[in-house]
Amino acid sequence: MVEDGAGDRDGKAGGAEAAGERLAERENVAITRQVEAARHRLLWELGRYLMCLGGGADGLNERLYEQMSRDIASARRLQRCLGRLGGEYPEWPPEICRELKRFAEGLAENKRQARLLGKELDAALDDPHWAASLR
Repeated sequence: MVEDGAGDRDGKAGGAEAAGERLAERENVAITRQVEAARHRLLWELGRYLMCLGGGADGLNERLYEQMSRDIASARRLQRCLGRLGGEYPEWPPEICRELKRFAEGLAENKRQARLLGKELDAALDDPHWAASLR
């Protein structure tokens, strides 16, 4: 029996194709994780910002709506946040609300005022991990 080598080449090509698919899948998982990390950071910073405005953790989306509706400089920033979070008001799980409440309770007035400048929100909006979603 004479082998022409074609079967061997097909096997190598199939192996390379499978390896390429595995690599693409790992890359997709990594991209998803990067974007999710950026989203998580933004959600936390948005929650902290909203808590610094006063009020409890129960009315975060109402406070977000009120601030976006006002003709203030931060309205555009908050609209960007909402866009990054998928365009819909975020869900605030109870564990995040508890942590945000603890955060606000321990915050000195000067720190609260500093957070309202929005630098932390800007940093979360410009997190380099968002770029992964553009690939």
